[in-house]
Amino acid sequence: MAHSTPQSNYPSPHQDPVRDSTASDIAWVQQRHTDWLFNPDEFKHTPSSRDGVPFSNEMMMRSKGISFLALVGMHLHLPQPTLYVAATMFHRFYMRFSIKRHHYYDIGATCIFLSTKVEETNRKLKDIVIACCRVAQKNDKLVIDEQSKEYWRWRDIILFNEELLLEAICFDLAIQNPYNILIHYTRKFIKDDKDRIALTKSAWAFVNDSARTTLCLRYPPRVLAAAALYCASTICHVTVLPEEYGRMWWDEIDVTIADIKDACNIMADLYESSPSKMGEQKYTRQQ
Repeated sequence: MAHSTPQSNYPSPHQDPVRDSTASDIAWVQQRHTDWLFNPDEFKHTPSSRDGVPFSNEMMMRSKGISFLALVGMHLHLPQPTLYVAATMFHRFYMRFSIKRHHYYDIGATCIFLSTKVEETNRKLKDIVIACCRVAQKNDKLVIDEQSKEYWRWRDIILFNEELLLEAICFDLAIQNPYNILIHYTRKFIKDDKDRIALTKSAWAFVNDSARTTLCLRYPPRVLAAAALYCASTICHVTVLPEEYGRMWWDEIDVTIADIKDACNIMADLYESSPSKMGEQKYTRQQ
């Protein structure tokens, strides 16, 4: 199996960035999250690679699966945090199973179904099935008969794969997303309201786009939130809280600038490989 031992050097933050959770809850979630962090070399030895799928092909198929997942989420009007949790489940699944043997559309649909329950943004199975049918066939107005073979095929796929997905992610449903942490950082480090709004919009897009990469398997959520803030500040030309007492803002949250730039460069690689599939936001390499 491709499951790794903990790779993170990041301890739990001294202060809880999410108001509605206790410090002990967050510490537990973050410790669980480190069990799903992998180093770059481990991505060259995934179940898919051992099944003969080249690394670049696997990453391309993962990206297609996330695109499918996102489109289904749009049809269902799901909030971004729910889609991020679904994407995290998706990437974790393929660290245990081969993408050659489990189609990314099938697993993407199942991740949507499970994440809506975990995040309490429930949608009827019928609605998820219909959305999957329409997205898969690229027809937003497709009329789906609930007695049709296509309807029952998707329904059976989702219900069959739900147990497999739960086993693949070790029933670990405590998935923390970077969005609340990002909001905490922008409030902490950006004092001007106008700048904060612009930067938050850009940083939010960074987190959304990051789901198409394996960043959620490389860094904990607070590093992704910091990378989103850093990247957005360069795009929006907004100065994050200036250096105080010899410490930069990333030092205040115990994140290294090296990890921030590495995450930004992974996003730049994504943009360079498929700019037409990205939104208006451009990502450039950081030196």
